[in-house]
Amino acid sequence: MNALDRLISVFSPQAGLRRAAARASLEGFERSYAAGQSGRRNKGWTGRGTSANVEVGQALATLRNRAREFVRDSWAGQRILDVLVSHVVGTGITVVPNTGSDRADNQFRLVREEWQAQADVEGVLDEPTMQALALRSMVEGGDSVIRFVDLTSAEADGSVPFRLQGLEGDQIDASRDYGLAGSNTRLGVELGDNGRRKGLWLWKNHPGDMSVSSLVGGSALVGWNDLCHLYRPLRWGQVRGITWFAPILLNGREAQDLFDSALMQARTQACFAGFRKSNPGDPNPFATKDAADGAGDSQKVTRIEPGMIVDIGNSDMVFAQPSSQSQFGTVYLAAMQAMAAGAGITYDQLTGDLRQANYSSLRAGKIDFRRLVEQIQWHLMAPRLVLPATRRFTDRAILAGKLKPRSGGYPVDLIMPANEPIDPKKDLEADIASVRAGRQSPQEFISAWGRDWKKVVADTATFFDVADKAKLALDIDGRRPLNGGSPPAPQDGAPQTPQDGNND
Repeated sequence: MNALDRLISVFSPQAGLRRAAARASLEGFERSYAAGQSGRRNKGWTGRGTSANVEVGQALATLRNRAREFVRDSWAGQRILDVLVSHVVGTGITVVPNTGSDRADNQFRLVREEWQAQADVEGVLDEPTMQALALRSMVEGGDSVIRFVDLTSAEADGSVPFRLQGLEGDQIDASRDYGLAGSNTRLGVELGDNGRRKGLWLWKNHPGDMSVSSLVGGSALVGWNDLCHLYRPLRWGQVRGITWFAPILLNGREAQDLFDSALMQARTQACFAGFRKSNPGDPNPFATKDAADGAGDSQKVTRIEPGMIVDIGNSDMVFAQPSSQSQFGTVYLAAMQAMAAGAGITYDQLTGDLRQANYSSLRAGKIDFRRLVEQIQWHLMAPRLVLPATRRFTDRAILAGKLKPRSGGYPVDLIMPANEPIDPKKDLEADIASVRAGRQSPQEFISAWGRDWKKVVADTATFFDVADKAKLALDIDGRRPLNGGSPPAPQDGAPQTPQDGNND
């Protein structure tokens, strides 16, 4: 209300009310978007204009704890985590050197293989396993942290003196949420000018350990260059991640309750019991049942079990008759489909139900899922975890004398886990046609199967050198016609390929 409306309301509340109602109607009429109008359809629909950090901070701990409980107590939550982690990380994201020098590449590969087998500062996990656990912790809890730990040469036991420490997002001190002169901290993340990250405030131990030492001494600031903060930003300026189960927690829990109730109904209907009526005037054994020891204690019969026979005297038994037309199957199917879509996976991946699936539907359903997997791999795992850890490893390896300094450094390529084909023969033929058409290079073709193309070429050459010396003719030899057929005619100017050891 403006000043004039308020003045009119003082002298004539009724007139002021009419003016306010008319103004509200006019504002609603002038709005061009249906979702922005006021009315019965939008009654109770409110939205807040708060920032991403305000929204995350208010629900961070509660959603994280509920998501973990959902994963612990629900097969669906466990399955969603397993599907995402197995496709994004699989057996590990492979780091392949690409320096242009075979000698430097081999040296880098040997040093890294030795280090990654003992990359965990706790001495339990290797690097690929830590990649999977970091992603799992991020999806379940919203964010996870990998901290870089430098060791002495004696502690490193001959390998590169550098290790990784995995931490859950709980160890970020979210209570440090304030802005002071010269300092700006949001939800445990220390920020500099223009929102640039300066570090994280970390507890020494997990705050949920229920031990005195977990919170002793308070949290400490760890520099941004000494850690990787893994989370999925959904809005500009967001400094902490939210659990990926947030959109499906409510429906997932209700779907689980629906499933449990359907099982209980089936168990109840499976009970077969008999009831014996006695003559009028006899005692009613249904009301009280004498104890077997004859001590006189009595227990009421309040439940039925399969195969039981109960005397009910001259009483009548009345049971509720549940409807036999249950909608459980339809409702539960829709709930599972919605849960799978909300989690970013397909229905068949969530449930394992392939009854209505065929090659075309499976392939079409996996296209969007694989695009999501690629986004997670190249937007989160590669720039936030794998590449920073590789750069720190390379620096520490050079300082320790394990690698020689090079002017061009040690550039690397990343090979993601292979996507298992739905129909191997069809997919392989399509990939070969794609390479021949120039859509992808042979290197990309081999890397798409999760392999280092240089190693594949070297291993293949070594194998066929041995096979040729042993005078073996194998169907897997791509230089020979398959299944005894005729070799393809050479193109004009192409060299003749010797067959069966004939070098004439």
